Amino acid sequence: MKSLSIPSIVKLNNGQDMPRIGLGTAGIKDVAIIVYESIKDGVRLIDTAECYENEKEIGEGLTRAINDGIVKREELFIVTKLWVNRKHEAEESIKEQLASLNLGYVDLYLDHWPMPIYKSKNGEQKAVPAHKVWRQMEDLVIKGYTRSIGVCNYNVQSLMDLLSYAKIKPVVNQFEFHPYLNQINLVKYCQANDIQVMAYNSICRGGYVSKYHSHVNLNLLEEEIIKEMAEKYKTNTGVIALNWSLSQGLIVIPSTSNPRRMKENLKALDFEMSAEDIENIAKLNNGYRFCGSALFKQFSGGVDVFS
Repeated sequence: MKSLSIPSIVKLNNGQDMPRIGLGTAGIKDVAIIVYESIKDGVRLIDTAECYENEKEIGEGLTRAINDGIVKREELFIVTKLWVNRKHEAEESIKEQLASLNLGYVDLYLDHWPMPIYKSKNGEQKAVPAHKVWRQMEDLVIKGYTRSIGVCNYNVQSLMDLLSYAKIKPVVNQFEFHPYLNQINLVKYCQANDIQVMAYNSICRGGYVSKYHSHVNLNLLEEEIIKEMAEKYKTNTGVIALNWSLSQGLIVIPSTSNPRRMKENLKALDFEMSAEDIENIAKLNNGYRFCGSALFKQFSGGVDVFS
C-alpha cells in the first residue's frame, strides 16, 4: 500500500501554480460563510461560474478572509467561467464577474460549454465559432483580466480543434469524472497535451445530483469497494472518492454546505492510492453522467454535447 502524500500544487503549462483540491460552489447554501470558513481551514482554490448565481456572495467571503488577514489575494486561486449565452461578449462578461467577486483579476477563466450556437441573454440567436471565442479568451489574458484560460466539458475532438489554432494553450479541461464515469481516454489525451484535468462531481453528490437524479439509486459512498478502501486507508468514504481522482493526477473541487467539511476533504492529499486499488474502484464505471447538458434544453436542444 502506498503511503506517500500527493503534492498539493500542480504546475500548469504556463508556469502558474494551482492547488490540487478546492471548493466547488455550485448549488451550495450560505456560500459566503462556506468560502470564508474553507479559507480559514486551508483551502486556497475556489471554483464558481456566472450560472451558479453566487459570485457576489463568494466575493463577500473572499473579501472578508482577505480583510481579516487570513490570506493574501495572491495566495488564492479563483476560477470562474464564461457562460454559454455570453460567448459573443467575453470581456463584458468577465468585467461584470470581477465586479461581483470584488477582484481585479481571476486566476483561471474557463469556457463553460463547448457550444457555438445559442441564445443570448436577450433571446437573440447567436453563432460564434469556437476560434472566435478563444481569441476573446486570449485577449482576456493579454489585458490582465485573468492569468490563465481553459475549458470545461470539452471532448477530445473539441480539444483537437482548439489546439489547432490556439495561441495561448488551455491550461485546464474541467469535466465530470468519478468511478461511475471513468473518462480515461479523455484524461489521457489531456495529460499527453499538458492540459490539467479538473474533475467535478468526484463524490457524486451535490445540488444538481439531488435536483435532477434523485430517482437514481446510485450512492458512490455506499459502494462496498469504496467502504473497503476507507477501512484499508483508515479514512472515510468521501476522502477515498476524492483520493481516487487525485491519485490519477487530477484536480478535484468537491462542494459542501458544511463549513467544516473542506478541512476533512483536504486529507485526501495525505496518501496515494495503489494502482491496483485505483483499477478495482474503476470497475464501478457504468458510463453514468450526473451532469449532462441535455438537462438544459434551452441551450442544448435536449442533446448532450458534453465530453
